[in-house]
Amino acid sequence: SIEKEIIKECKDLDLDNVEFKIIFDDVTFSDSKNHSIFKDNGIDNVNFMISFNKGEPLKALYKVASGGEMSRIMLAFKSYLSKTANNSLMVFDEIDTGVSGATAKKIALKMHEISLNTQILCITHLPQVASIGDYHKHIYKVLDNGRTETKIKDLSYDERVEEIALMLSGDKLSLYALEHAKSLLKIGRAHV
Repeated sequence: SIEKEIIKECKDLDLDNVEFKIIFDDVTFSDSKNHSIFKDNGIDNVNFMISFNKGEPLKALYKVASGGEMSRIMLAFKSYLSKTANNSLMVFDEIDTGVSGATAKKIALKMHEISLNTQILCITHLPQVASIGDYHKHIYKVLDNGRTETKIKDLSYDERVEEIALMLSGDKLSLYALEHAKSLLKIGRAHV
């Protein structure tokens, strides 16, 4: 059932052709005194096998997933776990690495879906993801008496527009980027 649910979650994240299997390696118990079968976290060796493309054989996830694919697989797992575990908070630290465009929007929508039952704290550099959140905090560093301190600032709507515009355009604000940021915020709120 986990395999089916992960595949379903992957389809929501632009991984339409995923095949996914959980494989348990056989453990031999013929010598009960052989302590090598007992590891710190149990006796099972579990492999996540995946194929991202039709016609490709299943291979170990860690060997074949690109950065963007790994981000989406992790989000698929977290989405599944949010439905089965009773977590009050989930932290996503750049879970959207390696994606952009329409896929970034699907990741944002998946995180919003998870947030309906679980508080989410998401660190992102993608405007599509930042625009769908209920709140936006800016994290920055300052040098104070020779020490670096990390600061967090709650952004107002106007500050949020500027921050998303900077995500879109880089280091210079343009009228186009500001209007695009407002549009993303409006669209993001429409999904909520």
